[in-house]
Amino acid sequence: MTVISAPPRTAPGGRNRPVGSGRHLLTGALLLGAVLVAGCGHGQTGGKAKAKTEVFVTEPIQAEVIDYQDFTGRISAVNAVQVRAHVTGDVWEASFKEGKLVQEGDTLFVIDSRVYAADLKLAEANLKLAQANNKVHKRNLARAKLLIGKSIAQEDYDLAEANVEKDEATVEAMEATRDRAKLYKDWTTVKAPLTGRVSSRMVDPGNRVTADSTVLTSIVSEDTMHVYFDVDERTLLDLQKSASLGLGSSSNLTYPILMRLANEDDYKHVGTINFVDNQVNAGTGTIRMRGVFANADGYLKAGLFARIRLPVSSAYRATLIPDDALMTDQGRKYVYVVTRKENKEGKMEERVEYRKVILGQALQGWRVIKSGVAAGERVIVTGMQRVQPDAVVQARPQPDRELPARPVSQLVNLLASRKVDEKKKSADAE
Repeated sequence: MTVISAPPRTAPGGRNRPVGSGRHLLTGALLLGAVLVAGCGHGQTGGKAKAKTEVFVTEPIQAEVIDYQDFTGRISAVNAVQVRAHVTGDVWEASFKEGKLVQEGDTLFVIDSRVYAADLKLAEANLKLAQANNKVHKRNLARAKLLIGKSIAQEDYDLAEANVEKDEATVEAMEATRDRAKLYKDWTTVKAPLTGRVSSRMVDPGNRVTADSTVLTSIVSEDTMHVYFDVDERTLLDLQKSASLGLGSSSNLTYPILMRLANEDDYKHVGTINFVDNQVNAGTGTIRMRGVFANADGYLKAGLFARIRLPVSSAYRATLIPDDALMTDQGRKYVYVVTRKENKEGKMEERVEYRKVILGQALQGWRVIKSGVAAGERVIVTGMQRVQPDAVVQARPQPDRELPARPVSQLVNLLASRKVDEKKKSADAE
């Protein structure tokens, strides 16, 4: 820097003293003090220890789990019938309450029966006439047996015997006609063919119905419901390959599954597979399966959407961490683990370590970890956005969270009870 100097100015009185020199010295002293103060403050800030980032950690838990696959399906009634009229006539009554449960044999509709009642009377009268003729001809045959070879010829006896046989055939025909007429008359009272929930009536009283054509209403059973769902061929092969599962053999009638409805978060409905189709659909690469579920309270309705949880492995022990700990990096899943390491000064510090993980099943807020994290390690669940690998942190434990009872333990118990039942069956067979 170039410094430019100037001759000093002479103060009044002849003395050679720079004018204003005292004021300049004071100003310089003040500036020097400010610089020193600023320098001291900067030195104190640089020497202060940096605060550690606080994070919350949890340890993975060990639990017995089962691998499963989820599928969608539809609920269907075990029995569903369309109620039709078997006779032609006018509807007189429809006494049932629409949408209510009906018992097998309950009266649903009443059709005009006057014509059929008249036909029944006519058939009964013709039957009595045929029975009377048969009775007379039998007596004639009995007398002919006594007089044959004496006063009547063999030809007359054969004729009497033929008349009896013809009358017996006529009696049988009249009995069949009577039974038919009685059946038609009974059909004028339409009864429930099974126990279930009846739909609305399709025909109101006063309208005419046609035999075997007009649908009057429909009934579906509700005490037990079926759920049909399609399973991909890879899952099917895995099930058949696992000897412990045994799906595809006779034991599939007791293979457990879980179900939840559209408004439910938990798979609380327990059922079993009772049907596996005999071939895979080549167009979709799936096979149709059917589960059966008890429905004592009538909560399940035919046609409802359902989500099925199908176990595809035996129970095994696995490591689980909360979903909160998982992060994504270009499609890869990873977690931050807090480890204790010695720094340059020989002191132990808590540092962040990046771990790539391979995931397994998702279990309602938890995730099975197949590799990347071991039991006893501490995984960051809160505060991972404020840290990076190798950062020094202060870890605090997060309160323990319980593993949900459903569906993991429930599937474990179901498969365990199934194995016990199979052992009992084998022992009984021996």
